[in-house]
Amino acid sequence: MSLEKFSSVVRRVTQAMQHGRIGFALQQINAVDDPSEVLYSECLGRLVEPDGTIRTSGEFIAFLEASGRAPAFDRHVLDLAFDRLARHPSDALGCNISAENIADKRSWAVLYDLLYRHRAIAPRLVLEVTESMPIATLSAAGDLLQSARELGYKVAIDDFGTGYSTPETLLALPVDIVKIDAFFVQHLGDKTERFLQHMVGLASCAASTVIVEGIETYAQLEAAKTAGATHVQGFLLSEPTLPPVQLGHVPPARHTVASRWMM
Repeated sequence: MSLEKFSSVVRRVTQAMQHGRIGFALQQINAVDDPSEVLYSECLGRLVEPDGTIRTSGEFIAFLEASGRAPAFDRHVLDLAFDRLARHPSDALGCNISAENIADKRSWAVLYDLLYRHRAIAPRLVLEVTESMPIATLSAAGDLLQSARELGYKVAIDDFGTGYSTPETLLALPVDIVKIDAFFVQHLGDKTERFLQHMVGLASCAASTVIVEGIETYAQLEAAKTAGATHVQGFLLSEPTLPPVQLGHVPPARHTVASRWMM
């Protein structure tokens, strides 16, 4: 992608935040033994274009991370989540927090201020740490995340097993939940059962709650159950809400065309 297009994507996301066109879809985390039991719902960031076209966060989050704007976007979605939690006392939500938020104490201080102000509803929010970039100092990051846990928040490691999410990271950070990446049920074929058992076993060493992501078939659900996972997430049991919630007045939604937007 050209620098001009890169700047355009970042600018359009920034404008959407300013104009109330950022929201989130909700996808449930279900208990593997009783899918009707919902642990919490993950907030999946969404951008609505002026013409109503909906963009998923996967279409633009990498550009925000590259430009250093990901923490601001995280805080924006968190603000929306806190507002929903205040208005829906029975809800429990999870929000993505990019590793950039815990890259240093200055970045964390801004986020911590937001978390502290809403500490009264902390037990109903899970901070899902996404490691699309390495965490430079694990011990320092661990201290920062522990401070959030002391406020009452739960901490999850997202997409475990891919990218920069390693066993070292898993065991060094204080976590309550580990989410195993969808890769381990969607792309390993006949190796799925063996690899998934190893991943769940490792995750269980760090947290009592282990979620397998990307569950789209009953065979995958059974594989997660056999491997010992406690919960699952995926289209089989919960499709993300559409249109996204927590938005002001926007035009009727249209389907996204990611390649046309990002080329």
